Amino acid sequence: MENPHLAYNRNRARQIAHGTWQPWADPAHVRGHVHRLLKTATFQAVAGAACLGEKTVWEIAYGTRPVITTGTAQALLAIQPAGLQPPRADANGAMWRLRSLIAMGHTTARITAALGSASHIIEPLIRGDRATLTTGLHEDIGRLFDAWWDKRPPRRTPAEKSAACRALQRAAVHNWPCPAALDEDDLDTPGYKPAGRWRYARGTGIAADDPLGKTTTRNQNPAGCTRHPNQVCRPAEPREARR
Repeated sequence: MENPHLAYNRNRARQIAHGTWQPWADPAHVRGHVHRLLKTATFQAVAGAACLGEKTVWEIAYGTRPVITTGTAQALLAIQPAGLQPPRADANGAMWRLRSLIAMGHTTARITAALGSASHIIEPLIRGDRATLTTGLHEDIGRLFDAWWDKRPPRRTPAEKSAACRALQRAAVHNWPCPAALDEDDLDTPGYKPAGRWRYARGTGIAADDPLGKTTTRNQNPAGCTRHPNQVCRPAEPREARR
């Protein structure tokens, strides 16, 4: 795709030469287009595709920017949802998968660790505050669901027992059904809502702590390592050993 600003500069010069240059665009039209883009992408993805600042996109989306230049408008209007990266998926199915795991006694912290994610991403998904999520995270949640759907968390310590009880209480209060009550054929249909209610489930065994290998990956490639992701990062040898 051609750089939006190069196309804008050429178009601007042409319009100035013909006396048809309009420096300002209709903010309502641009705002509506940005809202459509944000249904499948993040502010960062939209800003990157348009070569604009993320704050600019945010201000346009929320109407706090009263005027929009023609160049900014053209850069945003030139973007189509299919051209945005990373691709995103509807969050409804992932939300119910996560809720059903909580109904088995798995806490948000345990789920977050198994996904190798962060609580500020996973907790809003559980609450239903996010309409979309990246396809990569959607796939990981599906894999975790497949690994844990019939398994309960370990209760090896008083802390683990207390955490599992709190998770069960949360699911019971909100009436979140266990995984077996979900209809997998319809689970990823936007707007799907299970008919089942919360019921206590014993499960068939104890869930593994790291079924997706996310903890192992983080340990092998600690933050700040500049090696290729497929390479194992080894700790530096002591100075005495290198002499």
